[in-house]
Amino acid sequence: MDLYAKYRAEWNQSTTALTQYGYEKDATIEYFTKEIEITKKMRDTGKDNIVRKLIDLLTDAPFRKLELDLAHRFSNAWSTSYTDNGGLSVDVSVWDGLALISSVHTLTGSATTYSNQITANPQFSKGSLELAERLFAEETYNNLGERVAMMPNTIITTNDPVTINQVKELLNATADINSSNAWTFNVYGWTWYNHIIVPLMSTDANGWLDTTKRKYWFVASSNDSDFQLCVLNDAYLKTPSVWNSWEDFSSENWTYLSWISYAMAILTWRWIKWSDGTGS
Repeated sequence: MDLYAKYRAEWNQSTTALTQYGYEKDATIEYFTKEIEITKKMRDTGKDNIVRKLIDLLTDAPFRKLELDLAHRFSNAWSTSYTDNGGLSVDVSVWDGLALISSVHTLTGSATTYSNQITANPQFSKGSLELAERLFAEETYNNLGERVAMMPNTIITTNDPVTINQVKELLNATADINSSNAWTFNVYGWTWYNHIIVPLMSTDANGWLDTTKRKYWFVASSNDSDFQLCVLNDAYLKTPSVWNSWEDFSSENWTYLSWISYAMAILTWRWIKWSDGTGS
C-alpha cells in the first residue's frame, strides 16, 4: 500500500489507499540422502571403531548438505541457477526472475528499477560499507516506487582472514580507522552490526575451495530478510533391523541411510547488498 496519508478538506471523502500486488516465489521440496554398507568382514574382524566413525559421518551428512545449500545461495547470488553436488539444477532467482544481486531489479507497480550491487565491487572497507549503506538509504522501494527506510544490521563474509580482520578492525577500533588522529571518533565503534562468517561461501558445488569467491561480502537487514527455509523432514538416520530387511541376503551387508528434505527460496532482494570484492 502507498505509505502516506493525504489531506482531506472538510465535507470531502478520504483518499482511497493505493494497493499493489507484491511478490511471489515457488519453493520446491527436495530429498537429500546418503547411505553406507557395513560388510560382514568388518563385523567379523572387530572393526567397531571404524563402523562408529562411518555412522557418525553418515549422520552429519544431511546437516552438512543443508549448510552447503544455504551458503550457496550467497555463493551464486549473481546467478539465476546453479548445479549442485548431486547434479540437481537449483533455481536461485528471486521473484522478478533475476538473480538475487542485480542492478536492474523491477517492481510490480512502478517502472522504477534499482540495484543492490555495490558500485565497482570493492573489497570490504569503511568506504565500501558506506556505499552499501547508501544503497539501503537511497535505493530501497516498495512496489509503488516509494522510497522506504531500511537499516542494515548484519555483515556477511567468507572465512578469508584479511576480510574478517578488516571487519573486526572497523567494528572494534576506538578511532576512525582512516585517520592518524587517535582522538578521531569511530562511528562504528558502538555499532549494531553483527558479523556472520560463512566458510562454505567460497566453495564450488562440491564444497571444494573456489578462490574466485574469496572476497565476497554482503550487508543485510536481518529484520527485513525474506530468505525462507522450510524443513519437511528433519535429518534422521535409518538403521538396519529385522522389520526393514536389515541384512542383504547375498552379501550379508548391513545398510545405514541418512536423509533430510527441505525447500528454500529468497523472495526479494531489498534486504541485502553485495560485492564480489574484485574491484571491477
